[in-house]
Amino acid sequence: MRGRDFEERDSETAPPVAVINQTMARRCWPGEDAIGKRFRLDSGSASRNTKPWMTVVGVISDAKQWNWAARADEEMYIPFLQDADYLHNPASFLSMTLVARTSGPVSALAPLVRERIRAIDRNVPIAAMTSMEQVVADAMWQPRMATSVLSGFAVLALVLATTGIFAVMSYIVTGRTREIGIRMALGARQADVLWMVLVQSQRPVALGVALGLCGALALTRLMTALLYEVSPSDPAVLAGVTGLVAAVAAVAGLLPARRAARIDPLIALRNE
Repeated sequence: MRGRDFEERDSETAPPVAVINQTMARRCWPGEDAIGKRFRLDSGSASRNTKPWMTVVGVISDAKQWNWAARADEEMYIPFLQDADYLHNPASFLSMTLVARTSGPVSALAPLVRERIRAIDRNVPIAAMTSMEQVVADAMWQPRMATSVLSGFAVLALVLATTGIFAVMSYIVTGRTREIGIRMALGARQADVLWMVLVQSQRPVALGVALGLCGALALTRLMTALLYEVSPSDPAVLAGVTGLVAAVAAVAGLLPARRAARIDPLIALRNE
């Protein structure tokens, strides 16, 4: 993002350098440019700290290392040519991860990579080779499975809720056929009847939606670990569900009210 990457000149004899992520730059030097700043690691004793001072030469974006739902931590990267353990302690690094990019199919790249590594050293074992898509899938299968199960139950609950609201509102409005007939006989217009039914049907729905939103805001925080860069109280989701429930209640009340308003008032009173 800013600064430079590691270069061949960043060797063991060169001044120590480091590349840090955005979180470390923001926390250690808030409101300042971290390029050129110096820091050193804590050795346990401030008076006897022998760790070398490192100069920040680059800033990269935050990366998710383990838990994608967690906030990024402070991270620093150093060139392997300046890592004394890597250079002088054979047991410090027993493995290395290589990243290869290709514009073609991944399946065609795997044999080429194996061939190149064997050409360098046939005794180096290749522990695993996988695509980035598979890496992401392996890291996300548990949250995806849990989210799929929760989504299924959520859809079922939404269907049951909308069906129940529609049935109850239709029953209540149908039971007011005689009242609607009397209003029409006294000169009420069809639009007035429909507006009355719409307003009155939305009152209990509004109370139910308010209680439901309170429960949702309290319970959705339990889903934080399953969400990635999505708020558990996402306004768009809550507004969409609220609008759906209100629309179902409106349709459930207006359909029977419209049928009752079209009936001749005398017929409606006679049937009642």
